[in-house]
Amino acid sequence: MGFGNKQRLPWWRSKFILWLFLMLPGLMLLLGLVNRRMDYDRLMHVTGELSARFLVFSLVATPLIMLFPKRKFPRWLVRNKRYFGVAAFVYGLFHTTIYLIEVPISQVKKEFFEFSLIIAWISLAIWVPMAITSTDGWVKRLKATWKKIHNWGYLAALLAFTHWAFIHYQWKPALIHAVPVIVLQGYRWINIIINKEKEI
Repeated sequence: MGFGNKQRLPWWRSKFILWLFLMLPGLMLLLGLVNRRMDYDRLMHVTGELSARFLVFSLVATPLIMLFPKRKFPRWLVRNKRYFGVAAFVYGLFHTTIYLIEVPISQVKKEFFEFSLIIAWISLAIWVPMAITSTDGWVKRLKATWKKIHNWGYLAALLAFTHWAFIHYQWKPALIHAVPVIVLQGYRWINIIINKEKEI
């Protein structure tokens, strides 16, 4: 099963090199954890930021290719956006796992319905079926339903960025990551609405 990148490319542009690039930060974090060079706060911070940044790459791909259809980078990004989406989920899952391991279960239960955390749980729950159905096989099997499932990713992203802003009131970094997505996706949806009106 694949993620849609079947084009023959030089080895240095292959999907395996990209996978290695996406995995490398996680491997370094695990090594730091094993060597006790990474504390809980640092791990939570880095995994959360990595998840957000890979999410940004997956969400800006389509608007960028609409703006710059002949540029190489947007085409490369569109071809690989599912990889970035899955990487965002994996680092988000890593982030959640660290929290569940380090924080006592009594505290997890107590904090569960706090606004900054409940939206994170909802975001993760939305991501799960998206991650599972990210392969070519699922795209073919689900057909039109696949797109409906993955459209929920916009809500998951909004909740993830809101979680980031509220969890320690880190509005500035959250906005720096969220604003490009909001602007570019706004451009995309305005174009979709205009084109639909033209067809009518």
